[in-house]
Amino acid sequence: MNKLTWWGVAVLTGVVIVVAIWYGRVTWEDRNDAVNTALDQSEEKENTRLKTFFSELKSVYGYLYSTENGKFQLFIKIDEALLQGELAGSLLMMEVDTEDKNNPYEERQYVLNGITDGHMVKFITTVDGKKATLEGHFIKGATSFDLSFWKTDKKLVFNAVTEEEFKQSYYEFKTKVKKE
Repeated sequence: MNKLTWWGVAVLTGVVIVVAIWYGRVTWEDRNDAVNTALDQSEEKENTRLKTFFSELKSVYGYLYSTENGKFQLFIKIDEALLQGELAGSLLMMEVDTEDKNNPYEERQYVLNGITDGHMVKFITTVDGKKATLEGHFIKGATSFDLSFWKTDKKLVFNAVTEEEFKQSYYEFKTKVKKE
């Protein structure tokens, strides 16, 4: 009887171990499936967000910043925006120089190369032979962003504009300078 009890316990222990291994394997596979499904859905959502963002970004004519005191106006035109995050464009800087009465208005154009993930934005350009980095974040999708600028310590807010809005602002800025 003692041998029979011993074998019964051994068989029962073996069955429990086999069931535990089988259950652990099934549970592990279920967990892996659940994790893989969640990752796939997350990746799909991110890809959709990026496609929507870059579609909106490509539909914007440009981004305009104007100072309150009317001393300068900045216009960023993004010519190329790749889904991988690469950006190429230009920065037009229109500035009033009150010290030079003969030529109070100056325009400078800078080539911009940059990156974005739809949240952050970073542009690199060359100013007076030195590399300058402008960094910021998109505020409302592709409709506006803040950006550091080498002439000021604070970030400037650029807003999306149509071609007509830019031309009107450009004309008004130049006209104001000529009147002064």
